[in-house]
Amino acid sequence: MNGLTILAHSFRQVTGNLGMAVKVSGWLVAIYAIAGAVLLSMAPDWLNAAIDQNAQGMTDATDLTGGSVGLVLLLILVATVFLLWSISLVAIVWHRYILLEEIPQGVIPYRSDYRIGRYFWYGVGISLLALLIVSILSGILGMIFGPFFMSSLQGGTGFLGATFLMGLVVGIVVLVLYMRMALILPAVALDEELTIGQAWSQTSGYTGAILGLALAMAFINAVVPMVISLAFAELVWVNLVLLGLYQWFYFMLNISVLSTLYGHIVQKREVY
Repeated sequence: MNGLTILAHSFRQVTGNLGMAVKVSGWLVAIYAIAGAVLLSMAPDWLNAAIDQNAQGMTDATDLTGGSVGLVLLLILVATVFLLWSISLVAIVWHRYILLEEIPQGVIPYRSDYRIGRYFWYGVGISLLALLIVSILSGILGMIFGPFFMSSLQGGTGFLGATFLMGLVVGIVVLVLYMRMALILPAVALDEELTIGQAWSQTSGYTGAILGLALAMAFINAVVPMVISLAFAELVWVNLVLLGLYQWFYFMLNISVLSTLYGHIVQKREVY
């Protein structure tokens, strides 16, 4: 097994089941598309000023609208919580479809026995743990390569290049650490028991494949949005729609990658 094989298998899981992918997650996309359109059509003066980067306009509009800013912030908080809950639900349903061939029921395929809260908090926990490990690693690298960065300040291009490279390395390390621990997420979705330690142990022989997978996914996520933005820079709405479709597909691909890793490493399924 190698990273490209995992990615290709996961890619086919999405493209070969596009109808089901839309059924699993389309309700969430529809809700936020409608909510976004309504918000833009009813945007308060301070939000319009913020979009136009008009600081004085924001101040004046805030003074005139009184408590409306607080209401909007409350709505944003509620929308964020709902989004996180919804993403966890979509991930659980997709894991179960891929690994159990369980057909979701209903427009919003919610079931009371889904452990949505547990899935969400495990996802947050392993993300923070990966970031903590990388922060420590970055501190060590900073002490080792600090003189190089100081010398690169003399040339703007060299500094930007070194910063970009360091950011890329850190991002890939985070992704590798995350994917090695994230096998617990499909386990939660399938109501199976797996600890972070067990996930780490079972992926120990697959570090090279996961590294290749992380590199491929980082490359895709860097190149595709850039190509879309450059190709449709003058067509703002087309650009936004295509970027939105890409983000949806990339999100479903990420869930499929975890499903593929879990199926191959834990359940011993063949990947081709």
